[in-house]
Amino acid sequence: MSTDRQTTRIVRSWLEEGVTALPDRVLDTVLDQVPATPQRRSWWPSWRSNSMNTYAKLIAAAAAVVLVAVVGYQFLPGSGGVGGQPTITPSPSPAMLARGTFKAQFGGGYNVDLNATGGASSVTGSMIVSHQTNGGYTVDLECTRIIGGLLWIGGDVTQSTYSETPTGTRAAIVLERGSPVKAIFVWQGSAPRSASCQAFFDDMAALDEISEAGLGPVEGTVEFGP
Repeated sequence: MSTDRQTTRIVRSWLEEGVTALPDRVLDTVLDQVPATPQRRSWWPSWRSNSMNTYAKLIAAAAAVVLVAVVGYQFLPGSGGVGGQPTITPSPSPAMLARGTFKAQFGGGYNVDLNATGGASSVTGSMIVSHQTNGGYTVDLECTRIIGGLLWIGGDVTQSTYSETPTGTRAAIVLERGSPVKAIFVWQGSAPRSASCQAFFDDMAALDEISEAGLGPVEGTVEFGP
């Protein structure tokens, strides 16, 4: 009937206003699903029949609006339905490698502040070494490896007042787990710079100067990762 078409146009016009309008295919699908009651002659008075028909149409139009709103919500970004943005799982934090504040008991004692995370050639963190009379240096940590049962952690010297470890050279700390923890430092000094952090370990290990006998106990706490 013409009144039904008018109602459809009214609903469609209302939905097309604003930024939440849906495509025609969605509205048509919704209107097709709204149940319709066939009209027939009734023994009620005509004025009541017309009034009831009007109420029924208003209810049907309201139901269509609600259904369209529900269906349309599924198309909104972030709603979790069609067109929603996928949930992004945050990347896990790098695992702790070793950290602690301690004094290495050799050469008069070196104070160390170590904080290293990650593994292999993806280590991040720093090592700050200071000596009462010899100065100190800071290492931007880059890599780690287990060599002969000992934990090597090394990188590039970024600041230095210690003559044996100029800025731009490579340096590392070698740690032995246990009680007490033991440590020793290695550096290239004036030797040619190794091609990479891992190559630095190879060059130093090839000198065969690092052994458990050469490590000294530390005073303080050192935590190790898994």
